[in-house]
Amino acid sequence: MTAGRPEENSTFDPPVHISYHGRECHICVDLPDTTEEQIRIDLEKTALTLSIIRDGSVDKKIIRIPGELRLFRKKVTSGVLEIVLEKPVTGG
Repeated sequence: MTAGRPEENSTFDPPVHISYHGRECHICVDLPDTTEEQIRIDLEKTALTLSIIRDGSVDKKIIRIPGELRLFRKKVTSGVLEIVLEKPVTGG
């Protein structure tokens, strides 16, 4: 491991549950012993990359999602990360 640079763990595969409610996509990920400050979310087209940084390592999970969604909110409650993505309202 290089000093100052977290090491990536390729075995990180937490359970993910995805549900749709109208314009919203709800993603729940089981992340015991993880704080909101340890979580980074990157959203690019049809991929949401979840990075967990702890103990000098980075765990990443890529979650495939439909396109045209944006991050609406995230929260961690009792070891479960809830991400809500929202489809933008189009004028017309």
